[in-house]
Amino acid sequence: MSDTKPPELLDETKQFATYIAMVVRNAMEDFHCEHLTDEQMMQLNPIVRNAICTALHAFNHYERDEQAQEFVDFQFRMIPRYWEVPELLPDYMKLWKREG
Repeated sequence: MSDTKPPELLDETKQFATYIAMVVRNAMEDFHCEHLTDEQMMQLNPIVRNAICTALHAFNHYERDEQAQEFVDFQFRMIPRYWEVPELLPDYMKLWKREG
């Protein structure tokens, strides 16, 4: 059993992760309706939230924590070359272009 205490998770990181997870979940709505049951989404949602929270925490601690560096570096190495470059979501673009 390790005596090291778990990394501190700030409320602001949890809130930001929840916000990002909501954007991801809303972007997946059509996919959800076509391919996933509500029960499957209930299982997927916390996985996505926790992964985003972990990614944010590790990224925010990269400069001062060896474990965070190891985690982030590994994740960056795992990104497939064939992945498309991220783009802004169409719904957001509609809001952005809307005249105020």
